[in-house]
Amino acid sequence: MSRLIYLMGASGVGKDSLLRELARRRPDALVAHRYITRASGGAENCVELSREAFHWRRERGLFCLSWRAHELDYGVGAEIEAWLAAGHTVVLNGSRRALERARERFGAALVPLLVVADAEVLRRRLIARGRETLAEVEARLARSCEEHALSGVARIDNGGALAEGVKTLEAWLDAAPVADDPA
Repeated sequence: MSRLIYLMGASGVGKDSLLRELARRRPDALVAHRYITRASGGAENCVELSREAFHWRRERGLFCLSWRAHELDYGVGAEIEAWLAAGHTVVLNGSRRALERARERFGAALVPLLVVADAEVLRRRLIARGRETLAEVEARLARSCEEHALSGVARIDNGGALAEGVKTLEAWLDAAPVADDPA
């Protein structure tokens, strides 16, 4: 039995912090990295690729899932399919833009979770991160309202202490597997 716990949420909601802390606390947590066509600044579990390198890898089937958001390319390596086939639970920082493709690719193994936080918390985090102008921060906050409209997707509130959000994520990790091996 395998599962892909697929985290989604607005920028600044703390997905990377949750995953970093989960990996620190739980060596059994297989937290997948992503490939991104921008520098991470060390804050997220990703491999930076040039656009050319990203497209080369995608054309050769080295990603099991890829998407484009905010003028950047994101990909997930095909190795997570091997981890799932071996019966493991994998945790991934996904995207609502790629949710339907992920559902098609991973079927019943996919467990989508939406990470949420209050708009003021998001605003403070985005400003502190320093990657966007104030206008860009406000645009991100406006888009985050769209994510709250996802129906039928469980939510993790990460607006308070990180330990509480991680505790909720760990409960999902420890839950009984819900899907048979898709292979």
